[in-house]
Amino acid sequence: MKGIGFVILLLTASAGQCAERLRAEAGIGWEYGVIGSQVALQTPFKPLEIFATVGVDGSSEAGGSFRGGMGASVFLNKYFAVSAYGGMNSTSNAYSGNVDHEFGGSTGIKIYFAGKNKPGVVLGASYLYDGEDWSPLASIAYRF
Repeated sequence: MKGIGFVILLLTASAGQCAERLRAEAGIGWEYGVIGSQVALQTPFKPLEIFATVGVDGSSEAGGSFRGGMGASVFLNKYFAVSAYGGMNSTSNAYSGNVDHEFGGSTGIKIYFAGKNKPGVVLGASYLYDGEDWSPLASIAYRF
């Protein structure tokens, strides 16, 4: 019985530690899969966060696309971070039934108005490569 209690205590403590290091954002921009969300995990190296993104882009004339990717942000201070992102667009063509995969990436800077570990608005500017061209983009999100 003591062993089960210890395991439950250990799992509760580790879940609390993990939740303390996780952050979620919902936003619009390339790093959010156009319209989507981002889950970030703070690494033991405090300035570094890694993140995963899932989103959709309904603007495609071919029937829309699902997007996903991963990236990292390095915080210069509690308000500014430099980020790099790489992801895939899985575009479903509504007319032919084919699925086309396109890869791209971006690098940019983000401003966390409330600070790194607090809920608030995040504004970003990035330079993106969509597999063919380079172009500047902006993003806006809310960090929970």
